[in-house]
Amino acid sequence: MRHSVSTGDVMERPGIDRSRRIMLCTDDRSLQERLMPGLQCRGFQVSLAADADSALFQLNVVPPDVMLCDQALPGYEGMALLQMIRRDRGDLAAMPIIVMSEYGHSSDIAAAKLAGADDYAVKPVDLNLIVASIEAQLRIAARLRSAMLIEGELDEGVPRIHAFHRLLDGLSFGIVLFDSHGQQIFTNRSARQLSRAHAARIRSWVLRQVSQIGRENGNGANCVQFPLLDFRMIPTGLSRGNAAQQLFVATMALTAKDDPEMIVASLIFATSHQSDEGGRLVADAIGLTPTEARLAQFLAEGLRLDQIGDMMGIAKPTVNYHLRNIYQKSGTSRQSDLITLLRAVHLAESPGGPAADG
Repeated sequence: MRHSVSTGDVMERPGIDRSRRIMLCTDDRSLQERLMPGLQCRGFQVSLAADADSALFQLNVVPPDVMLCDQALPGYEGMALLQMIRRDRGDLAAMPIIVMSEYGHSSDIAAAKLAGADDYAVKPVDLNLIVASIEAQLRIAARLRSAMLIEGELDEGVPRIHAFHRLLDGLSFGIVLFDSHGQQIFTNRSARQLSRAHAARIRSWVLRQVSQIGRENGNGANCVQFPLLDFRMIPTGLSRGNAAQQLFVATMALTAKDDPEMIVASLIFATSHQSDEGGRLVADAIGLTPTEARLAQFLAEGLRLDQIGDMMGIAKPTVNYHLRNIYQKSGTSRQSDLITLLRAVHLAESPGGPAADG
C-alpha cells in the first residue's frame, strides 16, 4: 500500500538549511515513498540505500549527517549493519543512526540503543516524529561541536580543533572519547593502532561504567567526583624478547558524572614501545650515536643483551662497550633506569617517519 503525503506533513519551513544530508537505508518501497518526499520538503538532502552494501559504499564516499536504518534489510540485517558501523567506523562515531523497526517492545528498543542506535522509531513510521528525532540528534551533534570548538566557525577550517586533534595524534598512548551513550566521538592515531582488535571489549567496559553512573544518579546517590572509573589489563602476547606484553586501559570521566552530556575517556597504554619517537628524541638529547641509539631502543623493547647482539650482528664484548657508553652519557647505571629514561617522552612517530609532517 502506498502512503500519500499530506501538505500538512511536508510544508516547508522558511530558512531551512539544505546542506543537511540524510541517508535512508531501506528497500521498503512504501517507506521510501512515505519518507523521501517529506524529508526533502523539510529541507533535507536524502540519499537512498536499498541494502547494506549500498549503505557502506555511500558511507565511504559522502557520509550523511544522519542515517535512518531499517532493521529489515535484504541479505544483511539492519542491526548487524549498525553494529558493524559502530565497531569498525570510528570516524563516523558522531553520525546519529535512527533505527526503524516493526518491533516495538521495550527490550527491542533497549537492544538497538545498546548496539549503537541513537533513537528508535516503530513502524508505521510517523514523518513528524522522524523529523523531530532527526532535529534533536542534529542539535546534540551541534552542541558537541560547539563545546569542542570554543572559538572559530566550522566553515573556517576550525584550526583550534584541528590543532588539538593533531596534538592528541602525536601521543604514543591511545585516547578514545565516548559520549554518555558509550558512542565513540574521537579516537587518536595510537588508539586506532593499539585497540583495533579490542575495541568492542573496551567499549563494553565504558558502557558498564556509564550504566553504573546512570543508576547512581537515578537513585539520587552522591557520586564522588573522582575521574578514574576503571582500570583493566589486556594480554597481547609476547615481545621479541619473549616478555609478556599487555595493554593497560584506564577509563576516566572528563565531565561531572551527573552531566547529561558526560564525556568519558579510555586511555590505552602498551608495555611495548616499538617505533617510539620519544625514545629517539631522548637518545638524541643525551648524545647517543646511531649504533648506541639502536641498542638502547632494543633494550626498551625488552630484548636481552645476547638477542641484541644477534639482531645487530655484533659480539657480546661490543654490546657491553656500547652499553657502558650509554650508561655514561645518560647518567644511569642500570638497565631499568635507562629504559625508564627512554620511555619518559610519550610522543609517537609521525605517519611516514619523523619528517612526514614537515
